[in-house]
Amino acid sequence: MPTDIPSDAAPQHRSARTDRDVLSRPLGPAPRPEVRAAGARLSPVFEEIAAGAVHRETDHVIDHDAVTALRDAGYTRLRVPVEYGGDGLSLAEFYPFVVALGAADPNLVQALRAHLLWVEQVLLRPAGDPLRDRWLTRIAAGAIVGNAVTETDNAAGQVTTRVTRDGERWRLDGTKFYSTGSLYADWINVHAEGPEGTSVWVRVRADAPGITMTDDWDGFGQQLTASGTTVFRDVTVDPDELLFQQYSSEASHAQALAQSVHLANLTGIAEAIVRDTVEYVRHRRRTYSHANTALPADDPQVQQIIGELSAVAYAARATFGTFVDQLEHVQALVAAGAATEDDFTAIDIAAYQAQLAIAPQVLRAATQLFEVGGASQTSRSRGLDRHWRNARVLAQHNPLIYRARLTGAHLLNGGHRAVQYTVGTAG
Repeated sequence: MPTDIPSDAAPQHRSARTDRDVLSRPLGPAPRPEVRAAGARLSPVFEEIAAGAVHRETDHVIDHDAVTALRDAGYTRLRVPVEYGGDGLSLAEFYPFVVALGAADPNLVQALRAHLLWVEQVLLRPAGDPLRDRWLTRIAAGAIVGNAVTETDNAAGQVTTRVTRDGERWRLDGTKFYSTGSLYADWINVHAEGPEGTSVWVRVRADAPGITMTDDWDGFGQQLTASGTTVFRDVTVDPDELLFQQYSSEASHAQALAQSVHLANLTGIAEAIVRDTVEYVRHRRRTYSHANTALPADDPQVQQIIGELSAVAYAARATFGTFVDQLEHVQALVAAGAATEDDFTAIDIAAYQAQLAIAPQVLRAATQLFEVGGASQTSRSRGLDRHWRNARVLAQHNPLIYRARLTGAHLLNGGHRAVQYTVGTAG
């Protein structure tokens, strides 16, 4: 799965190619016209986003313009079928765009993660389903979906947010945290408890009366994902937007699918580490009296670090590409109604293994990059620390120690079930 973004705008031949061009050249068959067209639209948007990434982090800019530019260039509809107005990309064609956005600014990948996952959920609805038709049409027209799932005052498995019948109307009440991306969104996908303890998902307009959103996420990384608090007070719900569906008891590939966006984002960060470190060394003129050469770019020890960082990015791409192939296979089985619990278990374990292979190496690379320079490399104006901070927060969502234990336990004794885990307060 090449992570380069094909583009019709890119020249087909160059009079001279550098070794760096050859190393980054995509392998495999030529991309379909739809993929090349999407690349032509999105590549300049990614470049502009990357150019402003450090400024946004330094000044804490919730950049609605960047999300609008992504939407207008088609990022939010890449997976929507052509007949609805999307690009109709496969998962393998789609994920290089997520990786590329992660390299430009991982905050925006995370901010749009709930949207991407909602698209996948809608795509798996049966043909002719009114919800499927309605939402694919909305997304193709530019609607963006955020999320409100996690709570901080609940026990594990418990949901305190409620959807209730109030006379002739339905109402939504509750408080959510980690509402990632909702400040950027037109709609919010909310998990709540319905009548008689049922599990219900409901979409409400982000600007509906009774909704208050606060950008109070104070993590040291992924600071611009708008992962703050959302309060719902007597919010009117459209009955057509109620979806009664169990959250955790049914085996599925949902957890692996959700993890795929994190893995794409980490892979993008690995790419950004190489890009930014190479750029720093290439322009660096200061050196040490005990260095090997007058210029850092000629120093064999600095060159070694660059090579090792590039190997991490290569390994992340390769591991993630293998995982995407497995995920696409299981998704096809789900669409055909042929997936079994064994299939769900296998892709769940594959997601854990990919996490364990990618996350620690990217974190190591985000520290190792500082071996190529001096104190000036730590300047806030360079923002190089953001790579470690962002990767650390992404890895922190799903603690690796539990993923390693679950993988080892299954390999030894079997019995793993791919159900959605829950988080809550003991007691």
